[in-house]
Amino acid sequence: MPEQTPPFLFDAPTGILSGRDRGEALLDQLMAFMQTAADDAVTPLDFSNVSFIDISCADEFLSKLLMRIGSGELGNRFAFIQNANDSVRETLEAVLKLRDLAALILDDEGEVHLLGILKTPIREALDVVLCKKKGTSSEFAEALSKNINIACNRLNALQRMGLVCRVRDGSVPGGGRQFFYESIV
Repeated sequence: MPEQTPPFLFDAPTGILSGRDRGEALLDQLMAFMQTAADDAVTPLDFSNVSFIDISCADEFLSKLLMRIGSGELGNRFAFIQNANDSVRETLEAVLKLRDLAALILDDEGEVHLLGILKTPIREALDVVLCKKKGTSSEFAEALSKNINIACNRLNALQRMGLVCRVRDGSVPGGGRQFFYESIV
């Protein structure tokens, strides 16, 4: 599993995060924070201090952060959400659905859930990764009862979305490369 950084704790003295300007400032702070982490790191986005976030603020920082992770701008760095109350969670999910994005959230009981939208085949692959935590594409293909090309396509889509980490682990006999896919939470 990627190394977990200390959480990025959102600074909200009044408990409220509001407006695009505030979202843009948060994105800048978060990008600087994540870029100081080692490659192959995952940052918990901690909403402990936030009681309310509006759509504009959430859209400005979360959707842009996830798009930057997906573009590879942050290398092999990832993020997940934690300590979000129901109001914050609903707003984040609305933004993710609006932008056709997805993120993982860790609930108070330690369970991992998906916020946003994934097509059913990709969601099935994510569920297997979250259950198994780590494996090769052939191991996931077997768990999904799919051929290896289909499994690889789904796993690579999840990696591009920042929902799983892909780590190269040398070569396989007869040529080719072997990757491990790991849950980020």
